[in-house]
Amino acid sequence: MEPKGDVTCCAGRELHWREKPGTEPAVVLMNGCGLAMEFWRDVVKLLDGVRVLRYDRPGIGGTRWPGHSPRLEEEVASLAALMELRGIRGALLVAHSMAAFHAEALARVRPDLVGGVVLVDGSVEWYSSAPGVPAPTVARRLAKVVDGMRLNHVAGLAFRWGSWFQSHREFSRMSMGRLTQIYRDADSLAMSTAESMSYERQGWDLQELRGRHPWPGVPTLLLTAADASDGQWIDEQARLARLLEARHVVVEQSKHLMMLDRPDAIVGAIHAMRAQAGEFTAPGVQPEAAGPG
Repeated sequence: MEPKGDVTCCAGRELHWREKPGTEPAVVLMNGCGLAMEFWRDVVKLLDGVRVLRYDRPGIGGTRWPGHSPRLEEEVASLAALMELRGIRGALLVAHSMAAFHAEALARVRPDLVGGVVLVDGSVEWYSSAPGVPAPTVARRLAKVVDGMRLNHVAGLAFRWGSWFQSHREFSRMSMGRLTQIYRDADSLAMSTAESMSYERQGWDLQELRGRHPWPGVPTLLLTAADASDGQWIDEQARLARLLEARHVVVEQSKHLMMLDRPDAIVGAIHAMRAQAGEFTAPGVQPEAAGPG
């Protein structure tokens, strides 16, 4: 499939990205596990006049899957390289689901790049022992099986089922064309599989990173979907909020895909947090005006 935006090698990995010009601080939209930047479409439309950077990790959006399970350090390095390429500092990171791992890690290791964080029903894990390193064999086999096959119907059904399970949004209101193309693509399916299989390892790596890099006090807000799970999920989110010294808001009428169910809630949080992000400077970091690069 053909990319819809730019493709750039960042820290040795191909990223597919798009940028909308606007005022600083910039907003960086970070996709959940196996998701594409298209899921943020309604949020981007509502962010009038705001500089927005969104990107797809390797394998999604027309790039090649690297052939191995992604590691947390890779995700952090490639995003940092993209932000540096675009001249973005002091950004507001808006991270959905598994991308919460990446946003927190980036804020800890590169606080000069981060002015604020919004976690959108972000992943929360507390591991007592290290998981095994996932083998990419399954993802490779899947890529070989689907490569060259006509999967329009299957991909459409899979996308609709997944969105129905994780969103209140009606099927008739969803744009299927581009997303169907993405999820019938062999690299996209391999990447989604490999990323899902690397979830536990990335969560564990974040726990270890917390011990080496203290939280820099970045202004942070957690948005938790009220209808995503049960009360235990909300409690786990509250625990993470305490760890990150963050505000915690439970968003009603939303399942896990909050960008589909409540883009208005996300945009409201972004506007509220941008003022704080623009004023924040991490300890030991010299303020510097961001430019378009």
